[in-house]
This record gives sequence, C-alpha cells and structure tokens, in this order.
Amino acid sequence: MRRLDQMKLQMQAVDLLRLLHRRFSYRQLEELTGTPRSVLALYTTGVRVPTPEKAQAIIESILNKINPTSLLMTRINSVRGLGDWQELVLDPLILKITALWISRMYRGAVSKVLSAETVGVPLATAISLELEADLVLARRAPDDPRREYIRGEAGEPPFNLKTFYVQVGSIAPGDKVLLVDDLARTGMTLEALAKIVREAKAKAVAAVVMVALGREWRKRLEAQGIRELHAFIEIV
Repeated sequence: MRRLDQMKLQMQAVDLLRLLHRRFSYRQLEELTGTPRSVLALYTTGVRVPTPEKAQAIIESILNKINPTSLLMTRINSVRGLGDWQELVLDPLILKITALWISRMYRGAVSKVLSAETVGVPLATAISLELEADLVLARRAPDDPRREYIRGEAGEPPFNLKTFYVQVGSIAPGDKVLLVDDLARTGMTLEALAKIVREAKAKAVAAVVMVALGREWRKRLEAQGIRELHAFIEIV
C-alpha cells in the first residue's frame, strides 16, 4: 500500500471514531472495535493515530457490527414527514457509514457517481469521495445555453414527468456509473438517470437509495436492465 493510501486509511479510521463518539461512549466503542478505551481516547483527540493495519481492523470491525440500516432504524421512529426524512439522510454518521459500505462493494468498479439535484447530493458526494470516483449531477434544466446536454425523462407527460439533463462529456462511453438517490418513491428520477447513462453509451452498474417507499422503483430500474439495486430501508 502506498504511503498516501496508508495515511488516508489512518485518517479515515480516526474520522469514523470521532463521528461514532458523538453517540457512543468509549466503553461502547471498545466493544465495537476490540480496542482499549484509553487508546481510543488518544485516537479521537488526535494525540495518536492508529497504524495502517490497526486502522483497517478498526474500520472492518465497526462495519461488521454497524450498517446503514441499523443506524437508520435507530432514528426512524422520529420521522414524521418529508422534511424529517431529508434531515435523516443528512446525518454525517449515516452518510459516512453508508459511503463506507458502498465502497466495500464497488471500489475500483465505478468511474462515475450520478445523482439528481438537489436532495441526493450529500449522499452521492459522500459515496463518490469514498470510491474516488467523479461526481456528476443531473439538473432539472440546462444551465448553460452554450453547451450540449443529454436528456433523460421518465413518467407520463405532461403532468407526471421528470426530466433531467447532463452535459455531454460528463459521462463518457464505457464509464461504469453508480446511480444514487436518498429517497425513492416512484423511481422516476432514477429511471431518468439510467436513460442518460444509456444515451451516453455508458453502463449503469447499480443503484443505491437510502430509503425506498414501495417497490415501483425496482420495477422501473429492472426494466432498464439494472439488476444490482440496494435500499437500506425498504417500506412496502
């Protein structure tokens, strides 16, 4: 492992421990990681950093015991409406754990992360950073009349239609693209994104949503030939 990659891994473990310590005591973190609480305190306060090997072991131990679903479930009872849902998927710890989980599955297998503006952006950003993949945002309208755009749309015109635009060249032929949304209901947004990827002659390898309401989104994406579909909470 290159020295730079080792340093990234060390800081990744420290950042994760700091986020966890906002909700978990050192005793609980000791149980999660198998690391003495006195040592964990040194890591979270910046007095020491774990070795690359220890950092990897800490991250793996945490991800083996905490996943996005369990974190979401601890807060789901407080959700009362769309505004609360959006607050839920902006939680830094949930974003971090979700990004690490997705990175486990798709590191090295994805070159672009595609999401629609605006609510899916924090999750897509967190995932793209962990994957070290380019982030592409689909917009509801072309924002530069001097450029060409690829358009993707889904739904029933004229009133039940979602349309998004991506600049030509943002997704190249042969790119492997991960579709990301925070909350899927009808799946029309993700379907429109999938059509953009296909038009760009790239491949949508998978779709990730934090929370899905119903299963319509799966049907839409399966019709687009996407088989790897991940929802950390699916309410049917």
